[in-house]
Amino acid sequence: MPRPNSTGSRGGSPNRSGQKPKKQGFSPSNKRSMFLQKAAEATTKALGGKDILLANVSRVIDETVQVANALGERLEELYGIYLPELRLEDRRKYCEIIMVLDKTNPDAKELSKIVGSGKSNEIISLCGKSIGAPLTEEDLTQCRHFANQLLMLYKFKDQYAKYLETLTNEVCPNISAVAGSDIAAKLISHVGSLARLSILPSSTIQVLGAEKALFKHLKNRKIDPPKHGIIFQHVRISASPKVVRGKIARALANSIALAAKADHFTKNKLGDSLIKRFDERYTQIMDEYTKAKEKAQKGVGVKEGPTQTKEIGG
Repeated sequence: MPRPNSTGSRGGSPNRSGQKPKKQGFSPSNKRSMFLQKAAEATTKALGGKDILLANVSRVIDETVQVANALGERLEELYGIYLPELRLEDRRKYCEIIMVLDKTNPDAKELSKIVGSGKSNEIISLCGKSIGAPLTEEDLTQCRHFANQLLMLYKFKDQYAKYLETLTNEVCPNISAVAGSDIAAKLISHVGSLARLSILPSSTIQVLGAEKALFKHLKNRKIDPPKHGIIFQHVRISASPKVVRGKIARALANSIALAAKADHFTKNKLGDSLIKRFDERYTQIMDEYTKAKEKAQKGVGVKEGPTQTKEIGG
């Protein structure tokens, strides 16, 4: 009985070369091209999201603030050689004063436009009894040029802050309404995208930005866990008594979690209802704190003191 030809093709005549016929369209080069094309399409789609742009703009603003703070300190040290008595908390006004001030002949009118008549007279008095070293006109010109460049940097930051607010109102209007455009942008920047933020639970959103403190707690249980991260910048958390910040942070994180899901999935406008919900919870927390504090002052209930570590009513 003749042996069947092992080199023959299935359902056809034998292949004289002894090789299996290649299937058209499935060569390694074609597969590679197909995968590269799909990767390029996915990358273009990901980069096309405005949340990626929002995250980068937020980082630009943060880095600009860091640079401006560092340069502001350097300017104070430099100009302090000439007038060490001049101290202002507002660095913008400090730069504006440098632009118009001559220690030997101060212009009260120009100074009053910047800081008012009262502070202007104080600065003029400081110029009269300053212990600073004299500088040449060229040195003062360079100081004024430095101050002018720093003012331009502040203006650049302000322009991008307005642009950031526009982006947040477009990308995440609900989160922006609840937490503010700055916090909304920092949260998205921290996790990478609105899609990732929308699937996070409120407990995770509450401590975003406080990962180091959280890992310290997990490593050593004697260390208290963090109660808030990025959202601490919200005025109702940062300006509240320490013992109620955790509760307020939880309430805000709950609202942000719902707002993120609405912004990413449903696109419904829930800002007003979420703000009302957070306001009601905030009022409730502060009322409970006030009542507990009054009881503590009367010697009933929890006494508030320097050794207290637990939240009132927590």
